[in-house]
Amino acid sequence: MAVELGRKIVKDTKEFANYAIGVTLPLTFGENTFEQAFLTKDQVKSNIKNLLLTKKGERIIQPEFGSGLQSLLFEQNVDDLEGRIEDTINESLEQWLPYVTADEIDIESTDELRDNNKLNVSIKFRIGEDINLETLTFTVQG
Repeated sequence: MAVELGRKIVKDTKEFANYAIGVTLPLTFGENTFEQAFLTKDQVKSNIKNLLLTKKGERIIQPEFGSGLQSLLFEQNVDDLEGRIEDTINESLEQWLPYVTADEIDIESTDELRDNNKLNVSIKFRIGEDINLETLTFTVQG
């Protein structure tokens, strides 16, 4: 059984600037530990990347966690493929990261990328009620 050790309210202020929120992706080793996120926006970017690049069924305890984007890479390249990819991203964010709102999703799928079962995704999103847009760009590969 899990035991909660305690919580700290961490805000993106100078007072809490030395409190790590989580680890960033890709996992890279820093001085003594994995590189960590100290700002909410940086941790949210890692959370989105983790969610969207995880295949459904990959997590043992949570088999529904993930997006299924990799499986879409092997679908026929029809006109509605980009729409299906956008829907998959929006549904995954809505279910697992409800505090994130994707305002714009751009998908780059050139012939060369498709031949290598890859696509580039760029997401402009908001965190909670914040009006500022953040951008995350990553590559999905099958």
